[in-house]
Amino acid sequence: MNLLAVAAVGTLAAALSYLSARYFSKKFVKMGMTGNDIHKPGRPVTAEMGGVAVLLAFFTGSVVLMVATADPPLPLLAGVATVTGSGLVGIADDVTNMRQRYKPFLIAAAALPLTYALWGPNAIVVPILGSLPVGYIFPLLVVPVAVAISANFTNMLAGFNGLEAGSAAIAIGALTFLAAYRGSYPATVIGALLVSGYLGFLVLNWYPAKIFPGDVGTLIAGAGIATIAVLAGLEFAAIVVSIPAGIDFALKMIAKRPFGGRRIFGDTTIDEKGNLIAPSYPALVHAFMRAEPTGERGLVESVLGMQALYAALAIAITLVLA
Repeated sequence: MNLLAVAAVGTLAAALSYLSARYFSKKFVKMGMTGNDIHKPGRPVTAEMGGVAVLLAFFTGSVVLMVATADPPLPLLAGVATVTGSGLVGIADDVTNMRQRYKPFLIAAAALPLTYALWGPNAIVVPILGSLPVGYIFPLLVVPVAVAISANFTNMLAGFNGLEAGSAAIAIGALTFLAAYRGSYPATVIGALLVSGYLGFLVLNWYPAKIFPGDVGTLIAGAGIATIAVLAGLEFAAIVVSIPAGIDFALKMIAKRPFGGRRIFGDTTIDEKGNLIAPSYPALVHAFMRAEPTGERGLVESVLGMQALYAALAIAITLVLA
């Protein structure tokens, strides 16, 4: 594994993501592809669908590395195709505002290249229990379901400046480190390029954001987490880094209308001191708001701190039990 080449292309991807996001932050406003930054006074209009910059940087970096490689491995090609396909689903969702029920199936379909690349009897490594053989259930069921669930988890824990991109960079960064430790070239490349793309984008997405990631930005994060996990045998670590998103999902599911909370109870509001006031439905970010007064930036830093703790836990468990 030529880590120097991966690092060089990763730097290129970060720069391309930043420059693309900077361009889109102005272009999309002119095109009317915008949303309101509802957690700020006056609800300023801000460019949407900025995750296209991350997707562009990721795909470009992948092509550069694959062209430079005499014979790129099939798992790398399949992983790039799966993440890119999930991003295209996100673009379609941002443009058409498709119904929630369709996205899991479309993202599962985007995972078909991974199913093909990993075809054959497989096993899942579980700490303490060891390697559990699951046969053909792994490529046929585990892979597409994992990609679909992970993508939709990350799509739900969102809506604040820097939250989605920051969480993605932390979670994927932890898995990329573990993939490199295990010597999985395809997973390391995919993770390094995604982290680079999100870090470049985060410069313009951090508080106060000049551009939002949109569904394309959140879906490729979840798809990337699942893709790295199945390619490097890091399924348990992926579950650990996804716990914050899982908690948010569980909280929303206990509501009477799990997918209609925002529509029924409205958005988070801000008081005269700039502190966030949570609407009356359960969510992870709302729990932080109710715990103590906080503004948007403080909230995001708290959630990212929580994400970092679970990322560190995933690394520790994997290394200790290796």
